[in-house]
Amino acid sequence: MCSPACASRTDLVLPLEFVVFGKQLLSEGDQNGIDFCLNAAPATPVGKCFYRHLTHLLVNESKAAIMSGRDRDEVNQDSWSTIANEFLDRGVKNVVITLAAKGAFYANADGSAHCSAYGVVVKDTTGAGDTFTGACSSDYLRQKAKGTWDIRSAVVRANKVAAMTIMNIGAQDGIPWSDEIDRFDAPHSEASI
Repeated sequence: MCSPACASRTDLVLPLEFVVFGKQLLSEGDQNGIDFCLNAAPATPVGKCFYRHLTHLLVNESKAAIMSGRDRDEVNQDSWSTIANEFLDRGVKNVVITLAAKGAFYANADGSAHCSAYGVVVKDTTGAGDTFTGACSSDYLRQKAKGTWDIRSAVVRANKVAAMTIMNIGAQDGIPWSDEIDRFDAPHSEASI
């Protein structure tokens, strides 16, 4: 049995038929207050009616291009807001476009902004996107349990977690504990805009 703070997360590694079949489950979950986060990996165009059931859509620049019908070179600082707003117009409540060394761009009904990445020595990027998604999702649930939601705070925390992850070799060994995230402090990346 799910509590009101329950959330579901998936990616598109599952066969598309399963994801499409899951639309009914999404609809029922939506009606029952269950939040849904889609980490669109690998990027697969989905029907526009699917988006209205998403509480969170997390995509990188390449996936944002595919899912918004653009060429990859059309996804840049000048188009992040437009792309995020297109997803919001389709019904997504929160959109995050991850930008690797440039950080992340977020948008929801309360506004949008860019969050810079942290300047760290990169050893291995394996797992950075999944770790970002997990950190953003868990921070959402923590905030929701307290009756609040600040997307910027969640994205900043997720950027920290991704930065900490890429400082280590291997996906699992790099995932930090919550207290390590709280103590993490690094300058923002020069690659950030």
